[in-house]
Amino acid sequence: MSKKTKQNIIALVYDFDGTLSPGNMQEETIFKYYGIDKKIFWAKSQKLVHEKGYEQTLAYLKLLITDPAFKKRPLTKPMLQKLCGQVPYYPGVAEGYFEQLERFMRSVPEVAECGIMLEHYIISSGLKEILDGISIRKYFKKIYACEYDYDHGKPVFPKLVINDTNKTQFLFRINKGKLALSESINQHMPEEERRVPFRNMIYIGDGITDVPSMTVIDKAGGNAIAVYDPCRRVPRKVKTMVAEKRAQHFAPADFRPDSLLVKILHRTLKKIIYSIAYRSSSDRSSDWVQRHW
Repeated sequence: MSKKTKQNIIALVYDFDGTLSPGNMQEETIFKYYGIDKKIFWAKSQKLVHEKGYEQTLAYLKLLITDPAFKKRPLTKPMLQKLCGQVPYYPGVAEGYFEQLERFMRSVPEVAECGIMLEHYIISSGLKEILDGISIRKYFKKIYACEYDYDHGKPVFPKLVINDTNKTQFLFRINKGKLALSESINQHMPEEERRVPFRNMIYIGDGITDVPSMTVIDKAGGNAIAVYDPCRRVPRKVKTMVAEKRAQHFAPADFRPDSLLVKILHRTLKKIIYSIAYRSSSDRSSDWVQRHW
């Protein structure tokens, strides 16, 4: 007999570059520190993709080891942790966004009644060594991003690669509560045993690389929001994501309290909270009937 879980956890899952932070974390940190021309670097990366058949993410990870600048002065964990302070954020992200969401959650009576909790996650194709040092790290239950294996302090080989399609693996990890990479997610798990049902997830991303994750979330009854740079017009890719029903909403990546994005988040959170409360009430009624029938 399967063991039901409370399923009273809501997961907010973010991409990072272009979602919580404008631009690209490698460009803001590593490239500036090494004086690397981003156009030249990404052209080299694309050459590996088109001429040697490299996967996009593996191509850039290889160059961060083998490019002459990094052979001469290899990246190290301490260096990356030092550079993480250069990562910029969209408005509001580092100025109270996470605390404000917690206050909002406490303002909804059903949250306390049902013991509902809110968790934050990042799934990124960037570097985990950078993300582990960012100023907002403490708000995230888990960060999944590309990682190197190090030998005598030098990166020698990628031990974890995250790209647009395998991002979905980590959604299932959150869904099943199998957060450690050593835990298998391939075995069947009944829906009622899953720690965070997809209907309790909100995915926030900014581009085509987020489409597979948004599609999984949407088809499983979850929620997806597409964001874009507040200083620019709505990009065609974002309009397309909504038109093709990859995302239910879109908004500028402005995380300040009165922004459109935060208003959408509040409404989506309320929808999930009320759904959890309804299911909890229904389960209690069923239990009472079974005990007194």
